[in-house]
Amino acid sequence: MITQDSRLFWRNHLIIPLTIFIALTTSIGLSDLNIKLADALYAWEGGHWALKNAWVTRALIHETGKHISLSIALLSLIALITTYIKPQLVKYQRELLYLVCAAAGSSGLITVLKGISHVSCPWDFIRYGGDLPYQTILTQIIHTSGSGCFPAGHASGGYAWLAFYFLGVHRNSSWRWAGLAFALGVGLVFGISQQLRGAHFISHDVWTLGICWFFSLFMYKLMLLDKVSVR
Repeated sequence: MITQDSRLFWRNHLIIPLTIFIALTTSIGLSDLNIKLADALYAWEGGHWALKNAWVTRALIHETGKHISLSIALLSLIALITTYIKPQLVKYQRELLYLVCAAAGSSGLITVLKGISHVSCPWDFIRYGGDLPYQTILTQIIHTSGSGCFPAGHASGGYAWLAFYFLGVHRNSSWRWAGLAFALGVGLVFGISQQLRGAHFISHDVWTLGICWFFSLFMYKLMLLDKVSVR
């Protein structure tokens, strides 16, 4: 039976986000925002990707950020394993299993899609100092003519943790908003940093956000929705 609460949940977590996602990706495509923004960043950096190997963008945000995201994943996995060892923690088992599966699954899905999409980074194109003539994402996917930069892998290190938000929803906790802010904030910082390096167009990050959100939602439906939260 579909209740009012159920309809509200799916409206807020599927219908509205999907509508926003379609509107964003469509408007980016129709307005050529990928090119316009990349052109502006490239010109601002002096006609080359001056921040490609900068300490802040490469060492701090890209490398250290990746290690931080992996550390959170490792801690989550250790916490999950602990619930199988200590009986008093078994009540958290399903929730931690969801967290690990949703976050790892989101990042894993992005990695798989990067491997099969054959979409190049901005820095690969002649327009931005590379060797390839510019082609749209769709053209590169159809002709498998790119190098594999879509969706945005590094941004998924933040957006994958949208699972924290859904875990908070399951527990009916106000900290779900902190989880949402954390995932969106980190994903946004990672994404902007990579755009400044010439590694991604803005649409790459929007697609990564959408994939991580809907995958976390799918796993939430599969593993937690309609399950009683034990406190």
